[in-house]
Amino acid sequence: MKINLLLSVLVSLLVTGCGESNSASQPGLSKLYQEHFKDAWAVSNQGKLPLNECARVVGTAVGMVMANRDENNQAQQAYEACYVDAFVNYANVYFTLDDNAKIERDNTPQGCLKFAQSLRMHKSIVGGFADKFAVDTNALDQRIRSGLSETAALCL
Repeated sequence: MKINLLLSVLVSLLVTGCGESNSASQPGLSKLYQEHFKDAWAVSNQGKLPLNECARVVGTAVGMVMANRDENNQAQQAYEACYVDAFVNYANVYFTLDDNAKIERDNTPQGCLKFAQSLRMHKSIVGGFADKFAVDTNALDQRIRSGLSETAALCL
């Protein structure tokens, strides 16, 4: 269902290579990735997992690497921005919404179940492309853990 849609978006982006944009929302990212990352950040700022938006970022990055058109490791930086930064933002915002931070009887926040599902989906889908950028997902996962709020960290 949603995973099939995401995979089709990724495949289509790999084929097209995506175009450049004019946004400047993530320091260090080239214009090629800015607009898509800005969209991922906007969705994560709503406490929603930005899988579709990160699919655009990652699809563009994979396309550039496969075409040998990556300059100054921009593709890897864009990938890491979605894998770490957009996810951490999502998690921290998510626990400010509704009763997600309310501590349950088992001393974990009420939103842990959905958060754990989101983390698994994120790592499975976005993390599945780590080999294209020669990045260590364990190191990226550590960056995620260190960026999480105290409340979100209770779910790990």
